Parts: sequence; C-alpha cells; structure tokens
Amino acid sequence: MRSFPNSNSVISGAAAPAAIGRSVLIADDHEDTRLMLRTMLEMNNFYVLEAANGREAVELAELERPDIVLMDFGLPILDGLTALRLIRASETMCDVPIIFLSGRAEPAPQMAALEAGCNDYLIKPVDLDQVLQLIERRLLRTAGALA
Repeated sequence: MRSFPNSNSVISGAAAPAAIGRSVLIADDHEDTRLMLRTMLEMNNFYVLEAANGREAVELAELERPDIVLMDFGLPILDGLTALRLIRASETMCDVPIIFLSGRAEPAPQMAALEAGCNDYLIKPVDLDQVLQLIERRLLRTAGALA
C-alpha cells in the first residue's frame, strides 16, 4: 500500500493496476465505508485507490487515472460535487464513469450530481452486490465505447 504524506489517502491492492487491469477510486471520508468497499472490490480483482477528501480524489484521479470513481457527496476540503466538476473538467478524466454513493436521499442533491456529470447515484446504505453490478455495467459500456 502506498500512502500520501499528511493524509488518509492510500493506494491498495496486491498487484499493480496493469496486472489487474481495472482500477477503482473510492472517495469517502468514512474509513469504514472505504474498508467495506475496498474489501469487496479487491475480492473481485480490482485495484483500489482511496481518498478521504475531495482534493485528494481529484489529485488521485489525475495521477492514477482510475477506470471508475465511487464518490461520496459530503467530502471535506472539496465536497463531492466540486470534486466531480473538477474531474469532469480534466481532459484525461472527463469520460471516466463516476458513481455517487451518498446518504443524501433528497431529490435536489441527486439532480445536482447528475447535472454535474455523475453517471449514477446510489443512496447509502448501499447493497454491495448492486454496487459491483453497476461498476461492471459501467466498465463494459466504457470498454464498448472505446472499441
């Protein structure tokens, strides 16, 4: 695991992204949520990157170029919506699928996230099987678009 100085960001996984081929950035300020998602994803052969705040999410997205991003709405430093907009503004990351996982169930935050460019919005607590199926569908669509 590689960690960033003075932060909670870590890059985990038994193998490098090239060896596995699929990478996921989890941006969530709750360590237990990142652990739960990381465990499920690593069990399904994903290379996992983690960010504890929105600024780290944007920096890791640019640096590591994950295949998909799981983003919480309520992140410190930069909220999830701002981080989403910055990632979408990046030439190298503008097409990456971004799935919001949020405890905010009201229509306004969902609409704001969708209008800012997130691909899907799931309300916490999430069903891990549903998250995995959604990730797989999004990655298949992305691969199909590139072919």
